[in-house]
Amino acid sequence: LLKTIKPLYRLMLGVVESLKAMQWVMVLTLLMLYAAAIFWTSLVGKGLMYNGDPPEEVVDVFGSVPKSIFSLFKLMNGDTEVVEAVTQTVFGQLLFVCFMVLSNWAILAILTSVVSDNMISVSAQAQEEDDAVEKAAEDEARCARLLTLFKEIDDDQSGEISAEEWRDMLQDKGLLHELCDATRLKERDLEELFSYLAVDVAVDPSNRHSARHGHSEKILHYDALIEHIRSDAEPADRRSVLRMLSRMQALELSIEKKVEASLERKFQQFEASARPGN
Repeated sequence: LLKTIKPLYRLMLGVVESLKAMQWVMVLTLLMLYAAAIFWTSLVGKGLMYNGDPPEEVVDVFGSVPKSIFSLFKLMNGDTEVVEAVTQTVFGQLLFVCFMVLSNWAILAILTSVVSDNMISVSAQAQEEDDAVEKAAEDEARCARLLTLFKEIDDDQSGEISAEEWRDMLQDKGLLHELCDATRLKERDLEELFSYLAVDVAVDPSNRHSARHGHSEKILHYDALIEHIRSDAEPADRRSVLRMLSRMQALELSIEKKVEASLERKFQQFEASARPGN
């Protein structure tokens, strides 16, 4: 029930996390009360500030350490009746002021800041998690839209889109709007994306595209495009950087092999043309 009401759920998470942090503030409060109780018992309850003859009402309140702890706890929460007999003197008033500064101003301020900080951080973390879930669902919906769109264009359901089919799709205003909305890219960006992801494949000379494109044409595997759109929404990490470096190295080796093969053919053609009788 609480998860269905997001603000209330975040508030409850903040309260639970704050309770974990409050335990150390409570320990600090108990140590402060214990130290102050020893001080007040020795100075007030035992009569040091009264020359060894404390009033009876003071002894009833601060006569022992347990009594002093309870009395100071009441004073910490605003019950000033426990120190009415003590504040009749200037020194007693100074004791009252010092304790109130330490307990109400310092300890309670620390408690408030710890609780507030934990509730804010937990609420922010919960909000980030909710945003991440919503974004993941939105990205999946976008990819599903793209897959449906490409399957409608792909007549033979081969999982591939030719350059001609891609151009026809961009020329269709309705399809272009749908594609731009699903990918969040502009038309120019889509054209660049096709040029980056499309690969040259050999085709049958009898194919209807060969008259326009020769014996090879640009083919886009739309699964690769959808994967690119999905991964583009994620922040780059070490693994993705290493994967990119691996692809760049493979591309570099491929280019080197093609350049070497081209130079070898040129060299053979030059040798053949330089032979006598040619």
